[in-house]
Amino acid sequence: MRRLIYNFSIILAGMFFWLGFGGLVHAASALDLQVYPPVAYLSVKPGAGINHQIKLKNDGLYTMEITPVLVNFHSDDRLGRVVLEQKSDFAYMNLDGDAAKWGRNFIIKPGEEQTLNFVIALPSDAKFEERYLSVLFQAKQLSYASASAKDTVISAVVASNVVLFIAGDEQNRGELTIEQFFLPKIVDSFLGFSFSALVKNVGINATPIEGQIKISHWPDQSSEIYKLYPDMVLAGGTRLVRAMSEADLKELEQMEAGKDVQIAAGNDYQAAKTKFINEKLRNKFLYKKSFLIGAYDLELKVGDDILQKRVIALPFSILAIAILLPILYWIFLALRKLLKNKPVDLKS
Repeated sequence: MRRLIYNFSIILAGMFFWLGFGGLVHAASALDLQVYPPVAYLSVKPGAGINHQIKLKNDGLYTMEITPVLVNFHSDDRLGRVVLEQKSDFAYMNLDGDAAKWGRNFIIKPGEEQTLNFVIALPSDAKFEERYLSVLFQAKQLSYASASAKDTVISAVVASNVVLFIAGDEQNRGELTIEQFFLPKIVDSFLGFSFSALVKNVGINATPIEGQIKISHWPDQSSEIYKLYPDMVLAGGTRLVRAMSEADLKELEQMEAGKDVQIAAGNDYQAAKTKFINEKLRNKFLYKKSFLIGAYDLELKVGDDILQKRVIALPFSILAIAILLPILYWIFLALRKLLKNKPVDLKS
């Protein structure tokens, strides 16, 4: 089981960047300006410093004028989407250790790759906290003819996000709890039921979601299990869990094992894998069989927090039909009798 969870994390790890921070990375595609890493998790002690490198590559046809800007960001507390703020008051992260380089332009030519070194140097009295920083690269695309201001067009903004944990050690102090577990109490046997879960990080640093959702039904001995995807939840934030069933996960592992064969055959393996993940990995789940009856127990496990709920499935549609049929039949008989006894108008 641990190996299954490990494989799940490895196979899907890259999708966190695509789905959690996708809007900013896709802007880079339109510009042909690539940024790496899209997100980084760093830990620094008060009074210490580190170097953080960000790579920019111009895959386009035009020279670009780049302006770096530092702003804060926060999560939307539902889907993990990044919400950029207008500015940042964090003064301890600077390009080459020089605060004057924020807002100063530099040029990157077609096909050129530049590695930028950002120095994070904290004072000894820095507060223990987690900071959410976004290094924005505002890009102006220059034409071949001239590099004058009249020939420039603002094309887009790309970003590299930094989750910075300031603490005396690197111990994980993130702690997830179950905030809400959404599911009905009673459902129709033919309709199935949907469910979703919201978790909250009550710790002081970002931490990944770990756990599962198990559905069991007496007298069945087997149970259906959904593995939770290891999305990051920021400190103090909430997030809807995403999951994939064990059956879909095994199919994904088989796809990964046959990757080389698909690529050799000329198939777009990455596109097929992305499509499969987008279809199977979700935050709202529908549990539906041909017919449900009785009690279905759902157990949500997130870290050490466990919450159990029960759904009762009954054939309400059949009961409704059974009740309505005699009423409809009685109405039919009453109408037929009324029409039969209606006097005939001889003048017509």
